[in-house]
Amino acid sequence: MSRHIYRLRGMNLDKLIELAQIGDNQALGIILEKFEPMVKSIVGKYYGTWLEFEDFLQIGLVGLIQAVYNFRKDANAKFSSFAYMNISSEIKSFVTYLNRNKHKVLTEAVSMENTDDEFSENADYYIESVDSEKKDFLREYFLAKSLEQLECKEREIVELWIDGYSYQEIGDKMEINTKKVDNTIQKIKKVLTRNIDEYNDIVELFGGKYEI
Repeated sequence: MSRHIYRLRGMNLDKLIELAQIGDNQALGIILEKFEPMVKSIVGKYYGTWLEFEDFLQIGLVGLIQAVYNFRKDANAKFSSFAYMNISSEIKSFVTYLNRNKHKVLTEAVSMENTDDEFSENADYYIESVDSEKKDFLREYFLAKSLEQLECKEREIVELWIDGYSYQEIGDKMEINTKKVDNTIQKIKKVLTRNIDEYNDIVELFGGKYEI
């Protein structure tokens, strides 16, 4: 055990949260350890035989991580209550996603690796085939959440773009100018980038079972 870990384990929860919020993943890992029993308790109320308990546990831990990053000491609320609410909300959101699953095709198609700022109008630049045996449910969920942040008309634009329509063809079909099409595509790229960053942080933490 490193000296830093030893010090962290002697700190109170407020200090651990403060450190986690400024980027200390080791402090975050300790918080995950402390609250894993709560996450498991909440997950136990929702998970079904059609998905592994560990999959739901991962989503519950996503809610816990979000609670850590969003908690404010001056909010007049206990962290445990705030965390419980966030974990439950994230799991409910995931269950709704699984039940609806209407973004399945899009989330399997959009490449996680092609959200940089290099411009290309062609959607093929951002699409890769996905081996159905290697699909990452957490990645799919994050991508679906990204799409849900768009308005209905914007989602239609993105769907046409994914289907291979050019900007001009999308504009003609939806009776909008190509600038609107471009703005929408740039918007989804930014949303994806933001959510993918969070996804990558979670994968890094979970890859070592919060090991620090």
